[in-house]
Amino acid sequence: MRYAPVLMSLAALTLGCASGSESQQAANRPTRQGPSRAAAPTFESSAGARQMGLENEAGVYEGQDIEETMHAHMKEVRGCYERAGHAQRYAAGKVTLRFTVAGDGSPREVLVVANELGNFDVERCVVEVCRRVKFPPPEGHKATTFEYPVEFRSTDEVRVQDLDDSAKLDHDVATLLHSLAPCGPITDTGASALFYIEPNGSISSVGLSADSALDEHASTCTIKEMRHWKMSATLPGRVLRCRVNIPAVIAAAEPAPRAPMARKRRR
Repeated sequence: MRYAPVLMSLAALTLGCASGSESQQAANRPTRQGPSRAAAPTFESSAGARQMGLENEAGVYEGQDIEETMHAHMKEVRGCYERAGHAQRYAAGKVTLRFTVAGDGSPREVLVVANELGNFDVERCVVEVCRRVKFPPPEGHKATTFEYPVEFRSTDEVRVQDLDDSAKLDHDVATLLHSLAPCGPITDTGASALFYIEPNGSISSVGLSADSALDEHASTCTIKEMRHWKMSATLPGRVLRCRVNIPAVIAAAEPAPRAPMARKRRR
């Protein structure tokens, strides 16, 4: 398994200046000759502005610090793949984690922000493991955010084909999406689901990714419901890997219209 080193970028504070109208008014005022005067100090050049900039900087990590810390927990992370079960025959790919770490090095939040694996049980296990990881304090002892990729490999017993564009898939998703409405919103902005379709049309493995924390009940319910879907987009002898965006709010299915009641004729 390969893990790329990660570098953290520094956040900076930018302060505004006077408005354009004020500058124009100053330009139109008549000038008077007199002794030269030193320019008035601006807030941007003051010690207070410099202090504010320092207070708004994020902590900094070297890639080696992150790599060494994560390496010590790789056995636990690899062990999460056992939770894929039947899907170990084909489910493979990279899971990109976003860590938000406090000034003392303890994770405040761990999110799956990109997902090429597609197995919720494995992804949730990895997040649980990473929430227990203690990093060294970042430089400056300030909170910081960085991303770290973890890659999993399958046994390659079943061939996988990506299904990027399919009218059948679009129709299936449009027809079945309403079944997720009772689960509620996964996040406020929605999520991305990566799933595998077996040759018989059943969905055998589903994973989720989002830019914000997943609602535990809604995400678990969504995975359960999607695994009950029956898809018409299939390929004999191969598993199809597909991706679909799940909106934050899903409309429930409209009730079927009732047939008009026949009136009884009076005799």
